[in-house]
Amino acid sequence: MFKQVVNKCRRVPLVAYATGFFVFGVAGTRPLVPLYSIDLGTSVEEVGVLVATFALIPLSLAMFLGKKMDQTGTRSILLVSVLVTFAGLTLPYVLEGRPGIYLSQLIAGTGFTTFILAGQKRMSDSVAVSTRERNIAILSLSVALGAMLGPLAAGVIGDATSNKAAFAILALFILPSACFLLPLAPDRPIGTGAPSRGFSNPLKVFGYNRFMARAFLISSLILLGRDMYVAYFPLYAHNVGISASIIGVIIGIHNGGGVISRYFALKLVRAYGKSRVVVTSILLSGLAFLMIPLTGNVLLLTLMSLAIGMGLGIGQPLSISTTVTLSPAAKVGEVLGFRLTCNRLTQVVTPLSFGVIATFTGVMGIFWVIGGILIVGCTRVSIPNEDLSP
Repeated sequence: MFKQVVNKCRRVPLVAYATGFFVFGVAGTRPLVPLYSIDLGTSVEEVGVLVATFALIPLSLAMFLGKKMDQTGTRSILLVSVLVTFAGLTLPYVLEGRPGIYLSQLIAGTGFTTFILAGQKRMSDSVAVSTRERNIAILSLSVALGAMLGPLAAGVIGDATSNKAAFAILALFILPSACFLLPLAPDRPIGTGAPSRGFSNPLKVFGYNRFMARAFLISSLILLGRDMYVAYFPLYAHNVGISASIIGVIIGIHNGGGVISRYFALKLVRAYGKSRVVVTSILLSGLAFLMIPLTGNVLLLTLMSLAIGMGLGIGQPLSISTTVTLSPAAKVGEVLGFRLTCNRLTQVVTPLSFGVIATFTGVMGIFWVIGGILIVGCTRVSIPNEDLSP
């Protein structure tokens, strides 16, 4: 039994281990941002601006970075991203007040997006479809584990020290990522991507394959559901009389659902096909969103939250692998960069839009609108299936 575990661990790419530590540290700081901002006396409106700052620079640079990776490879970019993110996360401890936290979010957000993009690109550079799908599934599972465990650790560290000190402590957790990245062999770009001259039309990526827009739509729908759940479920649960501690447990179970579904992602795709799995997962997530406002029962809300976490969790790695499959070999970084740009744009625009909707429908109406969008959207996300046999 022990030998089997060791053998499985040896088969996991080093980038996946590095990603787990990296995401653990960064994800742990996300709930600290509003808490530390409150310590500084910022308003609720300013907290929203500060949170959006994390995605500000990546929104404009992701596609450029992806093109650069197509030309130069990813190993050095991964290592630099770790150092940049470490520096960004330690800033609130070194530079007190608003300047420190704002610079922290700008720098850490850039480093985080660059690392994730480079990790996706590195794990996608395989000619064999089955190997590529396996690598992306493992990478996605590492991200899910880090995103689940990081915030849990942040709460303990923050209570034991302070929110400001917790930033620096969590930053230390991303340094082991460099230890896993150093042994990597330099990767050579696939193809002969010519250096870009000036700014080209980013929308040209839609012309690479007729299914490309559907791959981006899958990612946008998943982000819409995930971000809006995290933003509005605590408010709804509080309104129906559920305590803060129970809300935290439910959200933790929701995040755990993503870990579970990503673990079984490849088996489900082999059994039912990628398109059917994607469509079904988004459809079931939409139905669960519609049912949330119908009850205040803790057990039922936990089951619905778990269903949403599993449904949205399985779609994200399949969106990445589909994007890679539909991309020209020499343009994978560019297309993944454009995908991340769309994601960051969704994360900026969606909260503002649903904030307006909430003024008319209340929190309950938000879940019905999201559920409706997911159900309608699942009719437009059918994608080509692939042979994943090893």
